[in-house]
Amino acid sequence: MGFTVKIVSPRAEPLDIQVSSMELVQEIHQVLMDREDTCHRTCFSLQLDGVTLDNFAELKNIEGLKEGSVIKVVEEPYTMREARIHVRHVRDLLKSIDYVDAYAGQECSSLAFLNIVTQGDILEKKKSRPESVDCTPPDFIMPGSSERPLLALHPGLTKENKAPQCLKVLTTSGWNPPPGPRKMCGDLLYLHVVTLEDRHFHITACPRGFYLNQSTEEVFNPRPFNPSLLCHSLIELLSVVSPAFKRNFALVQKRRMQKHPFERVATPYQVYQWASPMLEHTVDAIRAEDTFSSKLGYEEHIPGQTRDWNEELQTTRELPR
Repeated sequence: MGFTVKIVSPRAEPLDIQVSSMELVQEIHQVLMDREDTCHRTCFSLQLDGVTLDNFAELKNIEGLKEGSVIKVVEEPYTMREARIHVRHVRDLLKSIDYVDAYAGQECSSLAFLNIVTQGDILEKKKSRPESVDCTPPDFIMPGSSERPLLALHPGLTKENKAPQCLKVLTTSGWNPPPGPRKMCGDLLYLHVVTLEDRHFHITACPRGFYLNQSTEEVFNPRPFNPSLLCHSLIELLSVVSPAFKRNFALVQKRRMQKHPFERVATPYQVYQWASPMLEHTVDAIRAEDTFSSKLGYEEHIPGQTRDWNEELQTTRELPR
């Protein structure tokens, strides 16, 4: 049985969502982390009448939850694990419309051009349709053509589809881990950010959120930057200190929400590196850290995609001679 509940989030408009009594509370979490106005939150709980809901409870088992109930999003204190998850989530949001990870097979990603090929028709949001469509095939696929370019088979690499850049650098700081006295003060980790305005910021993650500190590349000074600014979300902090980030992140979010939901789900299809075009290789410290920190059971040349060599060998042997 389905019913509607109202979700009230800090600094966001209330929203009504349709839920099923068989769903888990965790699924509402996932909906909020995928929505444009609430996706920058990762460390929060859902409360009904002041009672925190268990993430793995079915909605039908929650006492007092009914049609029109108001569920509040409550920001929770960060732990080291939650802070790292948040930074990773921010990085994923910034790269959500970039095809670099898909071409490399990072995090079980693969290519999806559904929305580009259908030109938005599949979402039924296209307001105007052209009266006539030019279906003339390009010259390079016609018989007798001497060139067979691969780049034309990658529709996502046009200038119109290029993802706007939000930051120059987002990385963990070289001052990590926090020294003992700073851990006692609540410091969880330090970040280094270079904005599009070419301003360098060092950021401290603490249980209450993220704030600018006074450290530089040469001097460690963990005291809060003056004026002190504390935000529970890293996205909110970066939007305050960098107008270019705020503007471009809004563009990224708009483009991300135009994608079909199936395109936003990682699908581990095999990615063939020989068919990948030459893409701009940018600095990404989080990607570099993941490359060498979680390789157990994976092969170096096929990141995120394991292969059953025994099965492939047996299949080859069974081929007719």
